[in-house]
This record gives sequence, C-alpha cells and structure tokens, in this order.
Amino acid sequence: MNQFNLINPIDPKDLEKETLRIYDVCDGCRRCFNLCPSFNTLLDRIDEYESDVAKFTAADHHRVVDECYYCKLCFNHCPYTPPHQYGIDFPLLMAVWKKRLATERGTRWRDWLLTRTDLLGRVNSAFAPLVNWGLGQGWLRGLLQTVLGVHRDRQVLHYQRETFVRWWARRSAGRKVGTGKKAALFAGCLVNYQATDVGKATVQVLEKNGVEVALPDQSCCGMPSFDIGDTAAMVAAAERTIASLKSWVDQGYDVVIPAPSCSLMVKREYVSLVAGDEAKRVAEHTYDISEYLMKMKREGGLAMDFTQKPGRVAYQVPCHLRDQNIGFKSKELMECAGAKVEVIEKCSGHDGSWSAKVEFFPLSMKIAQKAVRMVEQAPADLVASDCPLAGLQLDQAGVGAHVGGTSSQHPIQIVRDAYGLPRDPRAS
Repeated sequence: MNQFNLINPIDPKDLEKETLRIYDVCDGCRRCFNLCPSFNTLLDRIDEYESDVAKFTAADHHRVVDECYYCKLCFNHCPYTPPHQYGIDFPLLMAVWKKRLATERGTRWRDWLLTRTDLLGRVNSAFAPLVNWGLGQGWLRGLLQTVLGVHRDRQVLHYQRETFVRWWARRSAGRKVGTGKKAALFAGCLVNYQATDVGKATVQVLEKNGVEVALPDQSCCGMPSFDIGDTAAMVAAAERTIASLKSWVDQGYDVVIPAPSCSLMVKREYVSLVAGDEAKRVAEHTYDISEYLMKMKREGGLAMDFTQKPGRVAYQVPCHLRDQNIGFKSKELMECAGAKVEVIEKCSGHDGSWSAKVEFFPLSMKIAQKAVRMVEQAPADLVASDCPLAGLQLDQAGVGAHVGGTSSQHPIQIVRDAYGLPRDPRAS
C-alpha cells in the first residue's frame, strides 16, 4: 500500500490487484478474525471460495468495505504493516475503496448529512430542548428511520443549548498561572455541541494543575468523512484545523484534545492529507488530555491533592486511542487519583454515523455486547471511556446494570470529581 494514498489518483486496475494481494495475505494470517464485521465477511468469503480470492464478486467486496468503520484495530494487530516488505495497511485500503465507491455509487443524502456534524450541531443546539424531546419520541424516530434510514433505536447524546464554545466565551478569562504550561484546547464537535461537560472538566483539571488554557477556533476534525470516502471534506477540515492550531503552537502552546478520534486525526491523519511541514509541527505538539497530564506527572507537575477516591473503574479503551500507541494514560491518571482500574480492550462498535444507519445499528450493538460482558466479569463502581460515543453505546448495551445504574463517564470527569472540583465550573 506504500504507493497509494487518499490524495493522488489511483488506477482502478492497480487498486483491484493490490486488494486481492492483501486479501491473500490476510487469508494466510487471520489474526484479525474477531476484530470487526469486515474481517468476518472477508474470511467467510475466502473460506467459501476455498482461498481463491479471485472469485470475490463486486457485492462481496462492497460488503467488506461498507462494514469497515475505520476503527484501525487491524493495523495494530497486523504483523505485516510498513516497513515490512508486505506493506499491509488495511484501514488505508478500505479508505481508498470508500473514496472510489463514493464516486461510482454516489453518496446518499443521509450519509452526507450525518457527517456534517458542525451543521447538525449548530441547528440542533439552537433548538436543543425541542430536538432532544423529538429524539425521544417513538413516532418521530420511526419517521426518521423511514425517510432518512437512521435507526429508530439509535440513542443520541443530548444537544446542549449552551455549547462549550459559548460557555467558554461567557466564562471569566482563563487564570494566568506561573508554571509556564500553556495548552490550546481543541474540543471537537462532539464536546462542543453535546458532551460539553467533558470540555468543562478538561478546563477545570488543567487549570487546577496550573496550566493556562486557550481555546482556538473550533470545527469538526474531519474524521466522520472517512465513513463516506469524502476526501475533499477531510482535506478541508485538516487545512482549517491546522491553520487554527499552528498559530497557538507558534506561541508556545501545546495542543490538548479530550476526544480520541480528534487527537488521532491531528496526530496521525493530517500529515497524509496535507502537504508541507505545518501538519507535522502541530502533530508533534498535540496530546490526548490524559497523555498530557501524565507527562506533567513525570515532570513532577501534577497536583496529587485528590480528596475523593473514584473506587473501582472498568475502563474501555477507545479504538482511536489504542491506534495512537501511547499506552493506557487514562488508566494511569485515574490510578493517580486512587482508582482501581480494570482495562477493557474491546471495541464499542459505535463509530459515530456508522452505527446510526438502519443497516448497521443491530450489528453495532452486537459488537458492544463483547465489551459489556467484560465489564460484567470485572466488578466495578464506574465505567469510563475517553470517547463519549463509546460510553453512550455501552450504556445503551446495558453496561449500567453492572455498575449500579450509573452512566459511563470520561476519565477526565472522574479525575475532576476526585479533585473535589465542582461539577458546575462557574463555581470554580
């Protein structure tokens, strides 16, 4: 796959030849047999065709591509990724095919709309009480399923009338502190419009630790566009975000991100989407929030005056955080606060827009049950996930029954509570 990327044109015949080569390698390996629906379909078809990958039909192949939701777990599992001579990059292969199929089949209006998270966020937050009420009405959800193809049972995080950006704008200016630490917080669209308390907790914990916080211009990182092969939207998001963050990096700020999909985009994906050194420079100064705080811990700068122990935490590690290969920094951070943490390395199956689609929602819930079963086997008081959508998925799959009915939280919210900081940041 070294010769392919999402930007340059690819000869269809070359892509098809490379695809069959990779399928053949996967047949001989099979380490990813239990990771996702794509590999289930791929390996089942290979078995049906007695390992003759040339027998794959277009329908077979399209199903493999459509069932990929870019979790990227296969890349970390694969023993043949670059610089190995086989050069296997299965997530990139799927992304290239999604781009091609978007051209050949076109993009459904539903699929386009679901990836326009800033548009949906602005509209739905403006009418948040009405929208949240409507999303809870069975008759309206049934209509949305019929008209749009959005599954009626797909739970949605409530939209907030006061977005995180609006909260920041009316809040008193960030405290000027003497540690010299400065963080530019890239919240992302999910935290801005829905999971606003994650953003507030991030600010509280950073300021508790003497970090001066700034808020650059915010917009979607572009990750949702991978689902529909919209490379132009990805590139536009990358250019927009890099332009916003670079000015802060040039002023000596580190970029801190609480949402794993957003941090993955800024750290890993932008450098392959945008030419030049600016994307690389921003990536080198970008951290997941727990990664940043544990860096402070190593440097002796993390406040350890926790007042409340979180208890036992079942911590689901989001796929896009695992792909960053930074270890379990959120686990370490919660342990600093006195928690006993059991790591759950199972995908939630949410993936944003993928699990909202009527054809994939049941499959997504089946995937989530694997994580729920692991929580059941690990007695816990709380469930944590760095991805609010993964937390929502686990809640809908019934994980609350194993932790006393409590909802999943972001680790930074658990750490905020362990510091004894108020849940209403206006009081801090």
